[in-house]
Amino acid sequence: MTAATDAQRRQQQRMARLAGLLRRAPGYRLALEEVLPRVRRSPTLTDLAWRVFAPRHGAGHVDVPLRGGRHVTGPDVSRLPVVGVLATGLEEAEAEGLIERVAALQAELATFRPLFVLDRPVFAAARRHDVVLELLVPRAAFACGGLGGPAGWEDHVARRVAGIVDHYQLWHLARAGADGLDPLDERLVRAIGARLPEDLRAGPVGEHR
Repeated sequence: MTAATDAQRRQQQRMARLAGLLRRAPGYRLALEEVLPRVRRSPTLTDLAWRVFAPRHGAGHVDVPLRGGRHVTGPDVSRLPVVGVLATGLEEAEAEGLIERVAALQAELATFRPLFVLDRPVFAAARRHDVVLELLVPRAAFACGGLGGPAGWEDHVARRVAGIVDHYQLWHLARAGADGLDPLDERLVRAIGARLPEDLRAGPVGEHR
């Protein structure tokens, strides 16, 4: 048995003992049968309990296993928010240019990890910055392949993007074009840094927070 398994077993035993103590504690049955149902019936109390006891899920609090890219480093890179960048209909050079622009923004801010969702397989550009690229079927190829009309392609994109949002736990999905991120989305991305916890140990390459 490994040391990790031993540690897990000790933790489980401690939790079991704690649960037993709680069940025997004075007031446990009152809390279970009287207080808890009242909390559940009260929207105000439910909201208060959620805010106090729920795990933190804001920027910098969610650990998502995903490459950070070549422009950020530190032991907490996996806690940097993941920002999806969605763009369709770009030419190959435009898609490559978009990756370069977003990589430059990441190098400037060092507060997020980009995830590209494109319909151009510009994997070489993604590899240059060590970022993830998820590929969509292009609209023209979708129609030529007999997979459906425009509405069918839009459904395909919606399903793929919904799965990507869930899988990578995106902090935000930014729309982009040949000129880069939508201006409002870029401002939002620039605002991430102010929301990160002070103890987050991640930053530009060669520097730690």
